[in-house]
Amino acid sequence: MTERIRLRYSVALQGFSDFEREGVHSFLRLAEQRAPAYERAADLAEADFVIADADQPAAIAAVTAAGRLADTVFIGTRAPAGAAAHLPRPIEPTRIVRELDLLLEQRLALLDEPPQADWVASGPGLFDEAAVAGSGRVVKDVLVVDDSRIALKFLQVRLMRLGYRVHLARNSTQALDRMTLHSFALAFIDIALGADSPMDGLQLCQFMKQTARQSAGGPRIVLITGQAAPAERVRTSLAGSDAYLAKPLMDPEFLQTLRQLDPDFVAP
Repeated sequence: MTERIRLRYSVALQGFSDFEREGVHSFLRLAEQRAPAYERAADLAEADFVIADADQPAAIAAVTAAGRLADTVFIGTRAPAGAAAHLPRPIEPTRIVRELDLLLEQRLALLDEPPQADWVASGPGLFDEAAVAGSGRVVKDVLVVDDSRIALKFLQVRLMRLGYRVHLARNSTQALDRMTLHSFALAFIDIALGADSPMDGLQLCQFMKQTARQSAGGPRIVLITGQAAPAERVRTSLAGSDAYLAKPLMDPEFLQTLRQLDPDFVAP
């Protein structure tokens, strides 16, 4: 799995006005601070993904000729036949990143199977338990709960590179099963866990906090949401979360949250 996952992917733009191009490029520069990160590609041939103007025939022709319809987010009135992703104007950068994440998730699903174990103990450049222990740090277990494969994979890779032992769950049932087997220092839980989960992230957080009060233990919980709104922050607080992160996850906020919740955390 780890050999196929990168934390950075390149994106080329086709078409658009100078104003729109600069706006998208500015957001991509900010998006380089999250995982997966999307950075500007020099040209279409070098790009992992493409963002194209669906209202410019020349842009559509270039993408089609390159055989990149399945890798492209089209923005405009109508996408060409066979397009994998389409967004209307006006351009909303956060929605573009979410569409890129979905395209990446589809690509990863074709490359390998979902993790069979609840955590991956080691991997080149990712997690060396002996090295972490040798540095004087305590090896801590972290639970990640999300119904998205891409969210699970990238949080797993990011946390393992920071020296954590990571356990994965796709829904609340799997998460509670993991809780019976391991003692977690931290838990990252997405609020929207999909139709297959008996509880959403808010309910799971509440249940875990209630259980922790009864047993005098339990992880510090970070709730993750796709809605960066004040009302969402209030909902996470009422659920008992220790911290809140909005998607797309940006590296400065992610690292700051670890500093706040893990007294032993040492930033790279």
